[in-house]
Amino acid sequence: MDEAVLNVDALLTATEAALYAGVSVAVICNWRARGHLPVATDEHGNEIRNAKGQRLYRLLDIAKAEHATGQRAEKMARDLERRTFPAAA
Repeated sequence: MDEAVLNVDALLTATEAALYAGVSVAVICNWRARGHLPVATDEHGNEIRNAKGQRLYRLLDIAKAEHATGQRAEKMARDLERRTFPAAA
């Protein structure tokens, strides 16, 4: 059986991360700014960047950020459904 193995340590640019997660590059930048998505670092704690100087993100961290923010959005939607708002006059 020949199965593809997913490399969770694969490094992706913000554009590639956005395509993987099904979001925009702006969302990837927001996740990073809000602390949901760390930039990949080397063994010395330095940010890993590609030859163009773009920050790189680990596939596993992208999946974790997408999962965490997706759950948060679902919870907010459920909370809004439970609230009653006054009727417009």
